[in-house]
Amino acid sequence: MAEVVNLLQQMNKVADPANMTELEMKHNPVISCPDSAKADEPFECTVHVGKLKAHPNEAAHHIEFIDLYVDDLFLCRVDLQARKSNPRITFEIMLRQSGVLKAYQSCNMHGVWVSEKKMSIS
Repeated sequence: MAEVVNLLQQMNKVADPANMTELEMKHNPVISCPDSAKADEPFECTVHVGKLKAHPNEAAHHIEFIDLYVDDLFLCRVDLQARKSNPRITFEIMLRQSGVLKAYQSCNMHGVWVSEKKMSIS
């Protein structure tokens, strides 16, 4: 018998980007920003949950927050309200060195999901 995975007790991420499940498409926080930027100059970084397949946005099932980090350094957070906000946010950020942008989102039913994007700073 296959092991049952409790999504609320682990950090979740897409297992195979070429063959995403419906659950992964709804919960993967997609990071959209340039691949490179200049040190200490602002650039926009958008995180969109449900970009690949719409995520429910109702009291019983919704995205609670979206966090953005570079490596392990916290940059910013947005808290979301069911039925009153869309889980898509654009942050304006500045970095001093290259690193990995990490977007975390929390679904009240399916736990925390993370995605990553390498960022080159010159």
